[in-house]
Amino acid sequence: MKLKYYLPILLFLFFPVSTLPIQLVDHIAEGKQYETLTFHFEKNLGFENPFDLETNHVELHILTPDFSRLSLSFFYNGVNDNNIEKWEARFAPKQVGKYHFSLIISEKAEENFDVEVKANEEKHQGGLKLSKHPGVFEYENGEVFRGIGINVCWASDYEYYFKKMQAAGMNMTRIWLCPWHLSFEWTETGLGRYNLKSAYRLDKILNLAQKYGIYIILCIDYHGVARKGMGYFGENRWPENPYNISNGGPCAKPEDIFTNYEARQYFKKKYKYIVSRYGHSSNIVAWEFYNEVDLMAGKSIPVNRWHIEMAEYVQSIDIHNRLVSTSSTRSFPEKVVDAFKSPAMDFVMFHQYNNLNIGPYVTDLTEAMLEYYQKPVVLAEFGVEYRGGDRTYKLDPQHIGLHNGIWSGWFNETPIIPLSWWWDNYIDKYDIWSEYKNLSQFVAAMDFSKDNLVYKTLIAGEEETIGSERIPAIVRCVYYGDVAALWFKNEFYQWSRMNEGEVLSQVDSFRQVIPNLVKGSYIIKWYDPQTGKYAQNEDKAEVKEDGILKLVVPTFLKDVACLLIRED
Repeated sequence: MKLKYYLPILLFLFFPVSTLPIQLVDHIAEGKQYETLTFHFEKNLGFENPFDLETNHVELHILTPDFSRLSLSFFYNGVNDNNIEKWEARFAPKQVGKYHFSLIISEKAEENFDVEVKANEEKHQGGLKLSKHPGVFEYENGEVFRGIGINVCWASDYEYYFKKMQAAGMNMTRIWLCPWHLSFEWTETGLGRYNLKSAYRLDKILNLAQKYGIYIILCIDYHGVARKGMGYFGENRWPENPYNISNGGPCAKPEDIFTNYEARQYFKKKYKYIVSRYGHSSNIVAWEFYNEVDLMAGKSIPVNRWHIEMAEYVQSIDIHNRLVSTSSTRSFPEKVVDAFKSPAMDFVMFHQYNNLNIGPYVTDLTEAMLEYYQKPVVLAEFGVEYRGGDRTYKLDPQHIGLHNGIWSGWFNETPIIPLSWWWDNYIDKYDIWSEYKNLSQFVAAMDFSKDNLVYKTLIAGEEETIGSERIPAIVRCVYYGDVAALWFKNEFYQWSRMNEGEVLSQVDSFRQVIPNLVKGSYIIKWYDPQTGKYAQNEDKAEVKEDGILKLVVPTFLKDVACLLIRED
């Protein structure tokens, strides 16, 4: 009878409490390639500032199937109903196999566990990365991606816009973290602490992006937080910026945010929190440090140095390897010219408004920047008029500038076609979504995964007519594999000319010389970019050993496009 009283003591002696398996981290046993694994635990860790992932070390050490070692920070996610801190880590595995995880808190190992990651039968493609071709990005599984989209930098209902975009065949947008939208580190938080309401909302937006197939360039700050001058829209918010010494920050002048050591450390802490929390999302294309940084206070050398330092830092902590960039207008590009040349910057982003003839401008800018920077170029904002959507509509009610911008963008060597501004009071207000649907329907038949990917401007007409008879058309051609697509635009089809009352004359039928094709029989499918419809009748043509096709282009008024499809 006495044994039952001594048994608990004997068990305690032989099996100390510290060796009993106590699970702290909530996790699953199996996962899928490219899909997020989420790890939780709840514990008060006693940090002075739990948001500070640089000073506080709450790490998930990861041993991958190929024995690479990664380290991902747990991020602070508020407290539960019992006022206990919630900590979370999010990891999207790229390999198939067994992963070993260790929870390390303040250099002490707290728990070890394994997760088996299986192949993704749903063929999830993963996030985006650079390609050997600067005219495309690639998914992590190797498939090719090209972006068609618009800016939706702030909105109260992203599901509304994402539904509209999906219906129009779009897959790309930019979103801002700014004082009036997804405010992250501002007056309500102070430096080094972050707005969890905004953080939760961005979580939901990324879930919606995954649902609707929308990829996001996340702009972490906009130029108004430390603008040079007041700005046309009165957007200078430096007086309320928490980095301002008047608000307890370290910077006496707005330009000091690029040079002050303490400020730079705060930026790194913010980037580490954002990267740790959101880097798992395949729908984040890139971290964009600033919108139009060239409009900010500060001289070129410190602004360039700051960007290189921050880009190198983000690249060093982001185990998911999302792309990194920043953006500039074409007014003062010197402020980021060295930054864009840095290997830490993955691609170049510029903005351009009030261009009288956007079609050829896209070609000129893309080709010049590709030659200079030797990396992908994106026109991340463009528009007929920078001062408002209603002004844009008044100047260009036929949305010619928008039309020419996106079609020219598709036929130029850029992974993301030019992204229009004025999503709410222009594109949506005047229901111009059909412009994107017409483009996406045409390009759906194009496969850019081929090795032969070449973008060219062709001289309109035949070689023997050049000099004696100039045809008023711009011709852009993209070769992909052994086939091609062409866009013919009336060179006088410009919003500025139509605004001045010019009457457009049609371009009469002519023969177009198309070189460098593969010998064989071709089907020519003609498409009207204005209506989004293919011609009922298809043409046929033969290409001989010289690789030249002399294509009869039909009479057109504004523009016309075609696919050259080689028959097996």
